Amino acid sequence: MKISVAMATYNGEKYIQKQLDSILNQSHKVNEIILVDDKSTDNTREVIQKYIQQHPEMKFSFYVNEVNLGYKKNFKKAMSYCRGEYIFLCDQDDIWLLNKVEEMIAIMDTHPNILSLASSFSFVDKDGKTFEVEKVKGLSNNNLLRMVVNTNDVVEVTFETLLTQNSFQGCALVIRQELNQRFQECFTEDLFHDWLINLLAAEQKGMYFYNKSLFLYRIHGKNTIGINEQEHYTKKEHAQKRNELKTRLLLAQYPLETLKKLEKTEPRLSQYQPDYKKRMMFYQNHIDYLTNGNVIKLFLQNFSSYYKGMKTKKARIMDLIFAFKQKFKSI
Repeated sequence: MKISVAMATYNGEKYIQKQLDSILNQSHKVNEIILVDDKSTDNTREVIQKYIQQHPEMKFSFYVNEVNLGYKKNFKKAMSYCRGEYIFLCDQDDIWLLNKVEEMIAIMDTHPNILSLASSFSFVDKDGKTFEVEKVKGLSNNNLLRMVVNTNDVVEVTFETLLTQNSFQGCALVIRQELNQRFQECFTEDLFHDWLINLLAAEQKGMYFYNKSLFLYRIHGKNTIGINEQEHYTKKEHAQKRNELKTRLLLAQYPLETLKKLEKTEPRLSQYQPDYKKRMMFYQNHIDYLTNGNVIKLFLQNFSSYYKGMKTKKARIMDLIFAFKQKFKSI
C-alpha cells in the first residue's frame, strides 16, 4: 500500500516547515510527498529545497510552475503526480496531529466503499494558539456541515447535503486513487477543487466524515473557512435578513447552480443518475414557489427528501410563513 501527500504551495514560507514536520512525524509513515509551488514571490521555494536536502529519508517530488496557475489548477497538478493508492490533500500552513494518517487509513482499509474521507479539525491562530468558534445547533465540523454527528462517528455525507455548501476543506481529505483519476477527468474551475472531489464521491455514495479532530487548521487573515465572514447583526437585524427573499432562496439556488455546473463538466451524471433532472426541477420549482407565494405547492414539497436534506424542519416552516406573506403582498 502506497500513501501520497499532495501539497500546493504559494507564499507559504512562514509555516510550511511546521506542516512538513507534522507529516514526517506521523505514527503511520507516508511514502511520497508531492509539492507544486505556484510561482511564489517569497522564499517558499528556498525553504522547501533546504527541507528536502535535510530529509533524504523521505521521497519528495518538487515542481515549480513557470506561470501562476491559481490554487485550483495547482492542486489538480499536484494530485496528478501522486501514485499512491491513497492520497492526502495538504495545505501549506496547517499541522497534522500525530495519528492523522494512521486513523484515516485504518478507516479506509476497513471500508472499501469509501472514496473520500474527511476528518474534523481544530482552529489555531497565526501564532499557533488554539481557539473555538461558537457551535451552532444542528451543525457539525465547526459549523461547516449541516447535520448532527456524534464525536468519533464515521457517517456518510449524501450528495444532497453537499449540494448546499462546501462542507470540508481539501486539507481534511484522504481519497482513493480511482477518485483522483475521475477528478482529473472532470476538473472544472467553476467549482472549488475539494467540493468537486466530494461531490463526485457522494454521487457514488462514497463520501464519509470522521468526526474527530486530526489536524490544526490555521487562520491567519487570508484563509477564513469556518469563520463567520458576514457582518455581525443584532437579533432583530438577523431575523429581518433571514426573512428576505434573497436569503430564503439561497439554499435552493446554490444546489441548482452546482448541479448545472456538474452537468456541464460531467454529462454522465445526468445520464446515469435517474433523479438528477428531478433534483434540478425540484430546486427550480422551490425558487418559483417561494418567489410567487405558492403556499400549497410549497407545502407539498415537504414530502420530498430533497427538501428535508436542504433545510431543517424549522426552516421549512419559516418558508411556509414567508410564502403566505408573499402571497398576500401580491394581492
